[in-house]
Amino acid sequence: MSGPAQPSAAPPVVDRDRFDAALAAQIEAEKEVTRHDDRVSASRRRLPMVEVQDYVFTGPDGPVRLTDLFGDQHVLLIQNVMFGPDWDAGCPSCTWAVDNLPANMSRLTDEGIAFAMVSQAPIDKLEDWRTRRGWDHRWVSSFDTSYHHDWGWTATDAEGREGQQPGYSYYLLKDGPPYLTYMTKARGTEAILPVPHIMDRTVYGRRQDWEDSPDGWPQEPTYG
Repeated sequence: MSGPAQPSAAPPVVDRDRFDAALAAQIEAEKEVTRHDDRVSASRRRLPMVEVQDYVFTGPDGPVRLTDLFGDQHVLLIQNVMFGPDWDAGCPSCTWAVDNLPANMSRLTDEGIAFAMVSQAPIDKLEDWRTRRGWDHRWVSSFDTSYHHDWGWTATDAEGREGQQPGYSYYLLKDGPPYLTYMTKARGTEAILPVPHIMDRTVYGRRQDWEDSPDGWPQEPTYG
């Protein structure tokens, strides 16, 4: 499958010394980003946690409690996949995010982290979409629960219209109950998506219209 056509715009050509100097300055700036990220991660580890009810979701074989999703692990990552009850397909962006997951998910379980996906659509729709996408991740439906509304994954605007949010929830199983230790939405989801970070380091970036790029760089509407 071929990608976008090659743009005519390109960076200026310089000699090796000028390139090395420019690259060194860029790497130094990136080191500060890494150090700041370490500080943010340290504060994240110091967040308090809140107890969450043991929701009873629906899986392909029947009821599945939130605590069941931990399996043999004590830490659980849930991907909240946008899939409204009246939709016939999963959100394109969320589908793309699931496709970004590690090819070998046992790398997570090796570190004591269970993984599951939750959506508001009925389980039969989720199973149909899973089959079409070729996924084998554990995926349950919150259709018969208040989970999506309780935690803002589905919200109602001033006109009474419901809208969904993508994101990730991180849980800890401690002395019986499950606790929420962290959650993130919107661009916070990018932290665990490798493709955007790979694109950010290419000469043309993500090619999206919100990016600060040189004149002539290819850009397309983010949600075209």
